[in-house]
Amino acid sequence: MSIDVDQIYLSMQSPASGEYLTANVYTIPGVEEADGSLRLLSIGQLVMALCLQRAAALETDIVSKMNTLENTTEQLELMTQIETNVLEGDVNMKSRRVTYLGTGYSYYDFLTDIMEMDGVPSGTVNASSTEFLSELESLMDSKNSFSQQTMIELQSQTTKRDQAYDMVSNILKSINTGLIGNVNNI
Repeated sequence: MSIDVDQIYLSMQSPASGEYLTANVYTIPGVEEADGSLRLLSIGQLVMALCLQRAAALETDIVSKMNTLENTTEQLELMTQIETNVLEGDVNMKSRRVTYLGTGYSYYDFLTDIMEMDGVPSGTVNASSTEFLSELESLMDSKNSFSQQTMIELQSQTTKRDQAYDMVSNILKSINTGLIGNVNNI
């Protein structure tokens, strides 16, 4: 008794290294693999699986960047609140408080521990504390730039994720069209 074996030779060039990658794939018609391997998937199904994996990885990065952006926005709001209070009058940096991520901090502790700002006065400051205000403005500008860069990266990753889902959708349409064509030919 002989067993029919289908052999497929796959070859493609790696975009990263430029090397040619090759593989021989053997399948036995009518025999399913119980190990969950991808050997029996068509090229379309493999591309679809890769696109879904890429979309899932991008989704994880998007959520992480959104959390980072949310934290940066909250930090900027608190620094703006501190700056406004300092410009309005005398502020004791150790007694005035803010809440960041559910934890209360003195202005001093928030700026030194969370924002890692150097040269924060521990006593009373006001509008005449120009060096402190200048450093605070510089830190806020840095956080704004970081926030803008993160937003650009977020938009780029969202576009890439959407493209991956579009590709999956197109592959599913193509597979469905092929299956309908096969059924109509029977």
